[in-house]
Amino acid sequence: MTDWIRLHDLQYQAKHGALPHEKNVPQPFQVDVEIGLDTTLAARDDRLSETVNYAAVVRRINTVMAASPVNLLETLADRIAQEVLDSPRVVQVGVRVRKMAPPVDGVVGYVEVEIWRDA
Repeated sequence: MTDWIRLHDLQYQAKHGALPHEKNVPQPFQVDVEIGLDTTLAARDDRLSETVNYAAVVRRINTVMAASPVNLLETLADRIAQEVLDSPRVVQVGVRVRKMAPPVDGVVGYVEVEIWRDA
């Protein structure tokens, strides 16, 4: 059985993108992460040590988002997924990365990449 811890709408100003100006001017991003794990022991024992500390996960995501610029949302999503999978007890992770103001004519919303990875 897989239980889920979900982190929604983590917000960042970061310098990621394929165009030169995207690496110089911060732009808005949002990240969602779904962490798959078994929470049976944590629920029974009511102990943080038996689950995933989502504050620690957010710190890892912050580090990825603040790191050297990358070209692709896919790269950001994969790096976030690998950081989450390095946490004990995680068996699966889903990551969505949204660029809230993509430099694409006609796009007034956002562009999003979603990936899923297993441990």
